[in-house]
Amino acid sequence: MKSFDNTVKPYDVQLAYGKGVFLFDKKGKKYIDLLAGVAVNLLGYNNKKINNAINKQVKKYIHSSRWFYNENQEKLAKKISDVTSAKGVYFVNSGAEANEVAIKFARKWGLLQKNGAYKIITFKNSFHGRTIAALTATGQEKFHKYLHPLSPGFIYAEFNNLIDVEEKIDDEVCAVMLEPIQAEGGVWVATKEFLTGLDKLCKEKNILLICDEVQTGLGRTGKIFAYQHYGITPDIITLGKGLGGGLPLSGVAVGEKIFSILEIGDHGTTMGGNPVSCAAGNIVFDLISKPKFLQMIKQNGDYFLNKLKNIKSSKIKEIRGIGLLIGVELSEDAQKFVEAGLKKGIILNSVKPTIIRIVPPLIITKKEIDNAIKIIEDILK
Repeated sequence: MKSFDNTVKPYDVQLAYGKGVFLFDKKGKKYIDLLAGVAVNLLGYNNKKINNAINKQVKKYIHSSRWFYNENQEKLAKKISDVTSAKGVYFVNSGAEANEVAIKFARKWGLLQKNGAYKIITFKNSFHGRTIAALTATGQEKFHKYLHPLSPGFIYAEFNNLIDVEEKIDDEVCAVMLEPIQAEGGVWVATKEFLTGLDKLCKEKNILLICDEVQTGLGRTGKIFAYQHYGITPDIITLGKGLGGGLPLSGVAVGEKIFSILEIGDHGTTMGGNPVSCAAGNIVFDLISKPKFLQMIKQNGDYFLNKLKNIKSSKIKEIRGIGLLIGVELSEDAQKFVEAGLKKGIILNSVKPTIIRIVPPLIITKKEIDNAIKIIEDILK
């Protein structure tokens, strides 16, 4: 017997260690990582502050239970609440679980506050995770294959189309759920007109707005959360990926509407908000929240985007993104491009047949971006 992973087909590369934005395999080959463990390793590999925080907590205790006060969890919750104006933060283990919790909370609110409303509008091309309700919320048929019957009550609207959303709203809709940038779907950015209009529409119709910030949050776009680019305040925010510094940790930040109707037992988790993960989470949140760090992400993101746009190649159809969340649409097979990159020492990711997603560690420098661009140009030849 052996372990198996059918999420993707693994590459024939055995990793040995990482440092900064680089990974090294057992043969000593060096790779610049523009995937960051699928947008997880925000502060790169072997960050001393994260490692020290983890080691310090491990020497105390690794796990207890939800019946006991967890100082690391409370500190992290306060930091997130201070930034988001949330009334509370519920910690779980993964982005998918965070979105499941958001769906549960929204439906309880709809039952109690909106005459049993339970439907949730999500968007075509979205991605919210692979557990059953989060998977149904995901507006991509390829993820639904073999899993019918799916969870009822989800409606798919066209992204960046406010009229389509409005036409799909009825008295049974309790929430609208979206990613400010559809990362897994191909790096499609919500327009300001759309998202501000959606926020206004939700308030007018007494509908919750849920922002899935699992991949777009924690500094990725040059702000702590991507919704902050739009001047809106969601009722529920989900976060995950890099929150735990590489350890499993995600969260659901809720506003007053939701917080006021929650009771003990509305969700349960054995490992969520683990003290070791939260020890790392506090370091991550402290570092990514610094204004100078966020400004650096914005500047380096703009630099990376401009460098990509200046590449003269007929194989590039479009470059798009915000900060260090970038999509490159090609006129050819993206996976072949990814595999060619791996041979040349660069780790990339294809999210659609012709779309490359670039999500490097947020600590990447202009010099490292220049080196990555040289390799990308070489592959395109």
